[in-house]
Amino acid sequence: MKSYVVDASVVAKCFIDEPYSDKASEVIDAHAKGHLSLSAPSIIVYELGNIFWRHPRITSEKAYEFIGKFLDLHIGLVDVWSDAGLLKSACAISKTRSLTFYDSSYLAMVERDRVKLVTADEYLRNKAPNLVVLLKEFKG
Repeated sequence: MKSYVVDASVVAKCFIDEPYSDKASEVIDAHAKGHLSLSAPSIIVYELGNIFWRHPRITSEKAYEFIGKFLDLHIGLVDVWSDAGLLKSACAISKTRSLTFYDSSYLAMVERDRVKLVTADEYLRNKAPNLVVLLKEFKG
């Protein structure tokens, strides 16, 4: 089974109708059906909360519901701070690639697990093209 790290830009599209929401749903559905395995740093929960908080049509109740549905997907969440190697790698990636610690946490997992990150964030893909697959180009 193929494995990927997935970021908040992909997961949010399953709850908010945006370009490539259908593609994001395909990725998440493939995980739910056991066709592929997804993981993410646990900070994804906070990132999703911020995305939902900023959205003008999403109430706090709806944000809570969406986060609960995300957690029900059983995506493998990893606490980067509890793994010294991951934490060190995330810090180094952040500095060498001039990326936020959030984004670097995803890439640290990608490097450790020797997988690719699925993201809708073109800026992130441009910063690490060898580690990232854009959602719109994802083939599963």
